[in-house]
Amino acid sequence: MRASHRRDPVTAISEAEATGRTAEIFADIREVMQIPLITSIWRVLADFDGGLEAAWTAVRPIYESGQPDAALQKLKAHAQFPVPAPLSAGRLVSAGVSAEDLPAIRAIIDAYNRSNGMNLIALTALVTDLPTKPSNYITPPSNAPWPTLRPLLGQDEIGSETWDLLQGVKLLGASGDKSSLATLWRHLAHWPGLLSAVSESYEPMQRDGALVRASEQVSEIARAEAVGIAHFRPPTADIPADAWQTIVRYVDGPFRVSRMVTLGHGLAHWLATDE
Repeated sequence: MRASHRRDPVTAISEAEATGRTAEIFADIREVMQIPLITSIWRVLADFDGGLEAAWTAVRPIYESGQPDAALQKLKAHAQFPVPAPLSAGRLVSAGVSAEDLPAIRAIIDAYNRSNGMNLIALTALVTDLPTKPSNYITPPSNAPWPTLRPLLGQDEIGSETWDLLQGVKLLGASGDKSSLATLWRHLAHWPGLLSAVSESYEPMQRDGALVRASEQVSEIARAEAVGIAHFRPPTADIPADAWQTIVRYVDGPFRVSRMVTLGHGLAHWLATDE
């Protein structure tokens, strides 16, 4: 097992580094979840001996049911995602983001929104108490094919000024200055001007607590939805204790993945205002 400092979204194993059984599981996750990338929770779980395989084996039936996708659609319909003031004409162009860049940016955001949203619900279902009344939603149709995404940049590929921007953006909706750098922000580091616009535009909602309140609502909705689909998990799950606690922390409260589900969907709506 790697040293514990690797258990961080920035330093966790990348998809390109994965080999053998880890690479096989990553490929299966992408296929079952219909996503084009592996988000940080799975890459971090790969750092625990047997953690990735045990966790995926336990939660795969939940994803395979299609219910996390259906529950995510319900969450999106009921949650109030904070959206900054509409972008002024040319705001992104002045930040170095062209009209040709927007489809690539939106594809990245959509990929994380789908993955983070389903992970929030399905992994909450894995660790929650069993339901008294199981839900059974109509499964949404298969997701459309994804375009090829711009690569996720490593820290050594990101300039110091952009890295400083990331250190500010990562605190949006966070509970303190020790928050980890969510991979979505690092994936958007191809466009430093966008990161600067995000930081500036979301700052008022950071100051007045709107981001935290919205994340709390998302967390509550996700818990309610997760209880209804927990019956799809297997009767037992032999997941190593440290990997189990990583999953529990990942879905616990408004400051973990709920925060990125909130910010990611708000960001998608906000960028649509530039059309």
